[in-house]
Amino acid sequence: MTVFSRAMAMLALFATGLALAQSGAGTPSPAPAAKVSDEQLLSYLPKDGAPAGTIPWLTLRQVKLVEEKKDGKTLLKPEFAKAVKDLDNKTVRLYGFVLPLSTTTKQKHFLLSPLPTHCPFCVSQGPDSLIEVMAKIPVEFNQWDPVVVSGKLELVQDSSLFYRLLDAEPVKP
Repeated sequence: MTVFSRAMAMLALFATGLALAQSGAGTPSPAPAAKVSDEQLLSYLPKDGAPAGTIPWLTLRQVKLVEEKKDGKTLLKPEFAKAVKDLDNKTVRLYGFVLPLSTTTKQKHFLLSPLPTHCPFCVSQGPDSLIEVMAKIPVEFNQWDPVVVSGKLELVQDSSLFYRLLDAEPVKP
């Protein structure tokens, strides 16, 4: 199991546990992962907003999970709004915090989040607030400062990962 797979599995387990705790149910049922509120998400942006030219996180949150029946099983698939579909396979700029998948200060494979890693209660975000980044140039980061990265955005048809940024490069904000 890769580091990314382990990280996604931990996030999925956390979100499932949170959903169960909130519902009081004993068995999991297909439900969207827990999400932070838009207000909390926006509270980490600079007072003047995200850097010009970056895709707003509220745009990427325009997706919902819908049930799909296949071979007698219920699957959850993302249904993207038109504004999000228009970004598929386009070069975009994204602003956020690096969630590292290794212990180095330069990351080539990481998750990007609108919320910082130093906030232990901010992990309960859904897959609409996480982007897997595959960088062609390592991105230097620290847990306190956001980064801007540019790359090709790919919409992923999975219930635990909606977005992937390919051939990403760091951008000076």
